[in-house]
Amino acid sequence: MVKQPSGIVRKSVLSRKAWEEDRSHDYNAFHKRFYFFYGTLMDPTTLTKVLQLRSRPQLLPARLDGYNCMRWGPYPALLDGPPGLTVYGMAYEVDSPAEVERLKVYETDNHITKSCWITFKDGRELGGKNFGWDADKALLKEGAFDFKDWQMEN
Repeated sequence: MVKQPSGIVRKSVLSRKAWEEDRSHDYNAFHKRFYFFYGTLMDPTTLTKVLQLRSRPQLLPARLDGYNCMRWGPYPALLDGPPGLTVYGMAYEVDSPAEVERLKVYETDNHITKSCWITFKDGRELGGKNFGWDADKALLKEGAFDFKDWQMEN
């Protein structure tokens, strides 16, 4: 039995139109976006210092589904995980390219910016970014990051 192409494919083939670039749109322009934090950046004081903010940041409780954390020394490292695992943290809307660069410096070269779906406490789900582990997994150990312990020590 031959499977029929989807409606989108049929419509595209029948219209014979390819996607056309919108020349009035700057595809490289910065757009505000939520970043998901799962470690020390969940602390408003730390985030304020890293981003050089003038006021306390508005952090929103959130989660990433399908991810897992291990430990890199005392810090958490975010990894793609099997379905069913969830990492809880906070989300913050990054306002500028300068803030993105400050976050990258703080997170070190062992992390890479990755796209993800962030689920907020109120049920909203938005596309955002996270800093996932991008170094040798042999550097990681099993175990959870204890945010409250970290706050008491810092």
